[in-house]
Amino acid sequence: MIGGILVSQCINPVDKEINEKPHILTFEETEELDFNIPYILDLQKGNKHLVVYGCLHSFNPDDSMFLDIENRFTGLSPDFSLNEGGEWQIFNTKDETIRKSGEQGFLRFLSIKNGIPVETFEPQPQEEYQYILSKYPKCDVLLMYFCRQAAQLQNQQEITDFKEYMLTYISYLKSKGFPIGEPQKEYDDIIYDYEKLFREEFNWREFNPENVWPVYNNTILNRINRDITLFRDEYIVDLIENKLEEYNKIFVLMGANHVVNQQPVLEYLFLGTD
Repeated sequence: MIGGILVSQCINPVDKEINEKPHILTFEETEELDFNIPYILDLQKGNKHLVVYGCLHSFNPDDSMFLDIENRFTGLSPDFSLNEGGEWQIFNTKDETIRKSGEQGFLRFLSIKNGIPVETFEPQPQEEYQYILSKYPKCDVLLMYFCRQAAQLQNQQEITDFKEYMLTYISYLKSKGFPIGEPQKEYDDIIYDYEKLFREEFNWREFNPENVWPVYNNTILNRINRDITLFRDEYIVDLIENKLEEYNKIFVLMGANHVVNQQPVLEYLFLGTD
């Protein structure tokens, strides 16, 4: 029924009958799992072929992961690709794209270079905001977005003016429907909320990203990010299923934990039905 499944480490997060439709795994279900990165699903059935590459986010052109991504992309020769995190800007060269837009920009670089349509798999921001603001106070949600973005910037050496960058990011949130006011005031309020919560001065290069990443459960920010990640994962697997109706060979690039969480449902698309 299936040509082959390749995962970076063989794990079976849930023990289900193949005809019982599984669910997206929560971080509570996967936090004890030990898996290698990259974590890769390679699923085939008939003329349908899906490769989902689970990575660590990187902006280092010397990272060996980029050659591996390119080799797997070329080996699949996809007719469609999906990237995480929006429409990352691409630049004239591979190295510049990686330095400024990371592995997600690199996938867009490869796709556009080869004439392959590429889209982001992210839900509409307004839908995400409406969902998460129905569960948590706005100030906590805004602080999570701010800290998550700052954590992603810690590996980017080219950021010279963090405040200016984050004012632009806050303006972006506002433009996409997040209910906030003037960016400078919001920035000041966020810094105040951070220092009140953590009882330390905010330093974007030195603050602990484990206080915001969803794989940890230290703070309210972790819990908000966990809820958003589950919301995104549910949207992503629905999108992949729909795109498989339209395309035969799809390459998807995302953070490794997303792949682990989505694995039971994605495998079910290929194994669970005739």
